[in-house]
Amino acid sequence: MTANPTRRQFIKASGATAATVSLSQIAWSESKNDQITLAILGLNGRGRYLAAQFSPLDGVEIAAIADPDSRLLNERAMEIEVLSGKKPDTVQDFRTLLDRKDIDAVVVATPDHWHALATIWACEASKDVYVEKPASHNLLEGKMMIEAAKRNNRVVQVGTQRRSAPFLAEAKEYIESGKLGDIGMARVWYMSNRPSIGKKNDSPTPEGVDYDLWLGPAPKSPFNENRFHYEWHWNWDYGTGELGNNGIHGLDMVRALLDIDLPNRVTSGGGLRMYDDDRIAPDIQISTWEYPNLSVVWEHRQRGGGTLYGKSFGVALYGSEEILVSGGSDWEVHRGKEVETHKGNNGMGEHVLNFLDCVRTRKTPNASIEQGHLSTSLCHTGNIAYRLRANLEFDPEKQQFTGNDDANALLGRDYRSPYTPPEGLV
Repeated sequence: MTANPTRRQFIKASGATAATVSLSQIAWSESKNDQITLAILGLNGRGRYLAAQFSPLDGVEIAAIADPDSRLLNERAMEIEVLSGKKPDTVQDFRTLLDRKDIDAVVVATPDHWHALATIWACEASKDVYVEKPASHNLLEGKMMIEAAKRNNRVVQVGTQRRSAPFLAEAKEYIESGKLGDIGMARVWYMSNRPSIGKKNDSPTPEGVDYDLWLGPAPKSPFNENRFHYEWHWNWDYGTGELGNNGIHGLDMVRALLDIDLPNRVTSGGGLRMYDDDRIAPDIQISTWEYPNLSVVWEHRQRGGGTLYGKSFGVALYGSEEILVSGGSDWEVHRGKEVETHKGNNGMGEHVLNFLDCVRTRKTPNASIEQGHLSTSLCHTGNIAYRLRANLEFDPEKQQFTGNDDANALLGRDYRSPYTPPEGLV
C-alpha cells in the first residue's frame, strides 16, 4: 500500500466490499447527540477489517485506535482517515483510552486471550463493546463478561455476524415450518489449505512492539514470530484453534437455527497430521456434542481443501424428510437430487448497524454476550475434550464437567499480574 492510500485502494486491501461501504448511504441520519464515538483495539487483521466497516458510516467517529505493535498505528490511522475524513488518535496501550469520556464504545479485535479482559474493563469504564469471535479464551471468562455487562448496563455484541443476516432468519422460519422433519444431526465443517507455519526460534522483540502488553494475561514467554501475528491462533496460551477461529461461526448458526444451548456430553479427536511445524492446536479435528435428541458434529482440516455440498465452510441440518445446508451466506434445501437455493449475504453490514442501533436504543443486540458465550462454550468444551482425549460428561446448567477435575481445570486460566479481572465477578 502506498504511503497515502486512496479510498479505493484501502477498500480493496481491507477486504471491504462496495456493498459494505455503501452502508453509509443507508444508515439513518443522526443528530449530533446521536453520534457514536468508537475506539478500535487490535489492528492487525480483523481490527483493520472492522475499521473499514465502521469508518464510512454516518453518525460514527473512530476517535482512537490501539495496538501493542506500534508499527501498525500510523498506516491504520491513515486508512481510517481515507474512509472517514478524520484521523484517529493512536496509542499502544488501550487502557489509556478507557477513561476518555468522549469514547462511547470500543471494538475489541485483539487476539483471543485479550477478548474477555478488554471487554470487562471497557464495561467497567461504562463503554459498550463489539467483541470479535470467539467471545472469550475460556469458558469462565464468558461468564465474567456476562456479569460485567449486566452490572454496568452495557451493550455487548459478539462478532458472529450471521445472527444479523436475513438468510438465517429465512432458514429458521423454514425449519420451524416442520418441512425438514425430525432433525437428529447437525454438521459443521471448515476445509482449508493453510500453508505450514514452519519452525522458528525465539528472537528479540521487534522495535515498536510492547510484547509484555501483547502477552497480557498469558504466561511470560520470549518473543517468537510463530506465536505472534495470526499464528497465535494455533497456540493454546493465546488462541482457540480452528474450532474457535472458524467453527464458532457454524456452531453459532446451529444454535440459532435450532434454539439449543449447551450439551450433555462432548468428545473430540484429531491431531497434528498435515504438517510438522510449530502449531499446537490440531490441523485435523472432529468434535461431537451430544444433546438429548441431537448430535452436533464439527470437522476441520487445514491442508488439502475440499468441500461438502460444494462448500468449504458450511452447516448441514439432517432432517427425516429434507436436509438444509448453508455456506454462511445462503441456504439450500436438499430433497434427494433436487436442490432449492436461496441466496443472501453473511450479515456483516447488518450486524454493525444492529450494534450501533442497540448502543443508541439500549436494546439487546442480535449476538448478545449471553448467546456469544454459549456458542463459544461449544468451542471451549470441544477443545478440552481434544486436549484430554476424553469422553466428557457436561452439566449444561452448572456449565462444568461432571466427574473430571482435569477438564474443569481447563475451564479457566491463571492470570499474569497485573492483567487480571476485577474482583467480584463470577
